[in-house]
Amino acid sequence: MIRTQEARLCESMECRPLKNLEELFSWCPDVELIQEQKFDITRSKKYLDGKEWKNNNQDWTWLVKHPLKLHSKAKPRTLVCHDMMGGYIEDRFLEPVQQDSYSLLHWSGLDVFIYFSHNFITIPPPGWISAAKMHGVKILGTIITEWKEGKQILENILRDEKKIDEFVDQCASIASFYGFQGWLLNIENEVEWTLVPYLLELVKKLTERTHQDYGDEGMVLWYDSVTIEGKLRWQNEVNIMNKPFLDSCDGIFLNYGWRAPDCGDPSPHSLVRSVSSLGDNVSRRTDIFVGVDVFGRGCLGGGGLHCDLAMHKIREQGLSTAIFAPGWTYESSLNEDKVLSEDYFEKEHLFWDKLRPYLNFHAICIPIDKDDGSTEPKLIFETSFHCGREKTSYHLLSMQPQPSLPIVDKHLKTISGSWRREGGPPTPSDKSQYSCHTTDPQSDNEVPSLTIQVQQANTTVPLFLMNLAPQGSDVLFVLSSKSPDTLSTSHVVLGTENGEELETAKLENEILSSFIPIFYNQQEDQVQGFLLQNCYDTIEKIGLRLDSPGNSSLSTLAIYRL
Repeated sequence: MIRTQEARLCESMECRPLKNLEELFSWCPDVELIQEQKFDITRSKKYLDGKEWKNNNQDWTWLVKHPLKLHSKAKPRTLVCHDMMGGYIEDRFLEPVQQDSYSLLHWSGLDVFIYFSHNFITIPPPGWISAAKMHGVKILGTIITEWKEGKQILENILRDEKKIDEFVDQCASIASFYGFQGWLLNIENEVEWTLVPYLLELVKKLTERTHQDYGDEGMVLWYDSVTIEGKLRWQNEVNIMNKPFLDSCDGIFLNYGWRAPDCGDPSPHSLVRSVSSLGDNVSRRTDIFVGVDVFGRGCLGGGGLHCDLAMHKIREQGLSTAIFAPGWTYESSLNEDKVLSEDYFEKEHLFWDKLRPYLNFHAICIPIDKDDGSTEPKLIFETSFHCGREKTSYHLLSMQPQPSLPIVDKHLKTISGSWRREGGPPTPSDKSQYSCHTTDPQSDNEVPSLTIQVQQANTTVPLFLMNLAPQGSDVLFVLSSKSPDTLSTSHVVLGTENGEELETAKLENEILSSFIPIFYNQQEDQVQGFLLQNCYDTIEKIGLRLDSPGNSSLSTLAIYRL
């Protein structure tokens, strides 16, 4: 059958997995699926310790006085593995669809994002690649073989060293073309024991090729499933049966049935045994990503809103975490007619609030690029806070940078409805006096924006953690809002890497319009500019001080180098 041009166009406007070797080896680039990034945003090597942030009531004054910490190999990492309804649902489309779906908002606390499905080669949809990149988060695809069919596919590759090389080359080409940084390898079938050495060779070659393409940003992870004997036996720990795979790549994603005994000799499936299995190579303990299933299947704490119990035990051992299926907050909020409950928004934020002490919140780098030769104001950062969801549509490619430290304060936002455990949800213990989050499009009948609520006058709300080095340049911060009151009572304040607070100067509209006439004249909302002049300090934090209590909303935050 000859496909029509319209049919080919429809197929090119969505992302699909590769289901077998024929599809893999016949894959070729599709330029329709490539989305250019508006800004060259990377992740800073500095971060905010979530436990310290929580313990100090998420207070701006404390935040300014304490410089961000420098990343080290000893810092545990947090990985999210997104498995939702089989994958490739509304997120597969490049164009908006008239149906709602899940989008992730809490990016700054993550190190790695994996897009997962039960297809042979899972290519992350462009919307997820774009969202991860704009927040400086590594994103991986998934290679999985399962059941009898998967065994045949894998052993077909392993029996021919030339085919191993072809497989590695093709997978590397796919990752490089779409712009994701590596793969999760998940072998969920028995492997003939004589082929295990070739499986190890495949793991090593894929890892080496990934680092050849991406350097230190490349990553290949092994899932704790098949053993070096070729048997499908989940170990729930690092031991002699799976450590050779860890030794061949960048890390291991442990299955969820691990245990954390509080006393006595370490039992099987123990996190303590995983650490001891490393011997003298203890620096690799953060390459062990301990699985936490948010649906609670065989997981300590039972998952759901109690994932913090598992995270607490993992961090006690200095290990990294792999959070599997955080979209549970969305799926568990759908009724029988697939209508989303009003409680979803609160449940989503409560889930991440409870994990906050065990996360590290990363700053993003915003390059000034003083040497580009231009004397015109240059837009170096902009966000409309769009989360990829609207009242009647879903378009993940519309996502804009999300605030670094979102919070829905329990005093300002009440939680109602039924929960998975009797007695209601555990409540957050923080005493913060503000909320800061993107609008919930299903309950807030308005365009996407950043909602800020404060209880007391002269409260400063942190917006972004970043690394911005003006090097003597003037920097202009521009806010837009539908509410004139928001801008008239707001002030942009900054925190430096030296622990000092900087004030910006509020500009008259005539001066602002002379700096950026095109941006100014295109805005339908109210606009206010704040100028930082002749600054040589590195900026680490951006906050908004509000003169009076109440609700405010921002439509846009833009930063210009003048």
